[in-house]
Amino acid sequence: MATKYISPTAVVSPKRYWSLITVLEDNGPGGSALALGRWENSPVLALRWNGDNEDNPIGNPQSRGLATWFVVPDKYREFILQTLSSDKLTLARNFLPKPTK
Repeated sequence: MATKYISPTAVVSPKRYWSLITVLEDNGPGGSALALGRWENSPVLALRWNGDNEDNPIGNPQSRGLATWFVVPDKYREFILQTLSSDKLTLARNFLPKPTK
């Protein structure tokens, strides 16, 4: 039985460390996704490559056959946030901790 495409809203692993708050951007099968979540209860920005319905339904990253998110390092966060619409940018900035210098 073939695995079906996993939507970013369904990516909840590893449950012990990760909790999804919201998907900010979803470029569909074969594209990328950006989300706000909590890693070990700390607010983070995360991204992943979505899978597709053919060769790679799980996408990347993945661990032990489960779709996961990649936590964006703080030093890249602001560059990525600048690509968002103003309403999503406001949401992200209100959720994420202020950058330290």
